[in-house]
Amino acid sequence: MTTLSVVQRSGNEAPLFIKEVLDSLEKGSVVLDAGCGAGSFEHSRYPELVLVSVDIKRPAQAGESGSGGESGSGGESGSGGESAPKPGPANFVLGDVERLPIKDSSIDFAVMNYVLEHVSDAVATVKEAARTLKKGGLLYAALPNSRSFDDRFYRFAGYFAKYVLLKVHKRLEHQQRFDFLSLSKLFYREGFRLLSFSECPSGYTWMNDPRTRRFHSSFLRTLSFIKNVLRVDLFGRSNYLALYRYEGTNGLRIVTHVCAYCGMQLVREKGQGSGSWTCPYCGRENIHS
Repeated sequence: MTTLSVVQRSGNEAPLFIKEVLDSLEKGSVVLDAGCGAGSFEHSRYPELVLVSVDIKRPAQAGESGSGGESGSGGESGSGGESAPKPGPANFVLGDVERLPIKDSSIDFAVMNYVLEHVSDAVATVKEAARTLKKGGLLYAALPNSRSFDDRFYRFAGYFAKYVLLKVHKRLEHQQRFDFLSLSKLFYREGFRLLSFSECPSGYTWMNDPRTRRFHSSFLRTLSFIKNVLRVDLFGRSNYLALYRYEGTNGLRIVTHVCAYCGMQLVREKGQGSGSWTCPYCGRENIHS
């Protein structure tokens, strides 16, 4: 069996992973672990940082049952994790990531590790991140690619449990769906800029849930067979990992028309009607509306 190497950042690569950013922060920096469940990383390893944890549910402690918050994953590689509860995260605050109980411009680094797909309002969640981050602050976001087999299978399993197995009170966890374009629009509109990015394969770690753990190994062997024999990769491009910097200016620009003759980008203002129009750059009449 081959032992894979740990991902290492070369000198010309920007930081991306949670640990890389945490290791680069100055002593006393304030870190928000949002929607963290039992913690998105090992908080005890960073005593020099001020850590604040927020989730809508209080995570289970050692000796208790339950899996913690509904939106945190407790790991970088995908949603879900081992069933044994971790120690409670540092400075835990019971709260909603759509209405963070955090004062304005107080956070240096925010972690949203497999959180955005679970929230009811993704726009409100990112707005809250923008409100609480300092200018130049960083935000790490990990979330599933909604076009991947992993995310589609996860949502299918949720619908199956709710409507076929009649678990009618079950909440369908993946409320939001993202591809790279929708993710970029979401963050750029609220003043963020992308610093680094990765498409991450899935380990299907969410199947470590006690209810599905017995199927995990055979499921992975089946997907490996499909990949190696049938050449269909159902692991790859399953998740997005992204590191953003908060700059505070809207980076999403709007273009409604392009001149068919000079190629310049233009905007038709509201109330200007439809039909043909004249390009203010070259003076030519465009017949397309």
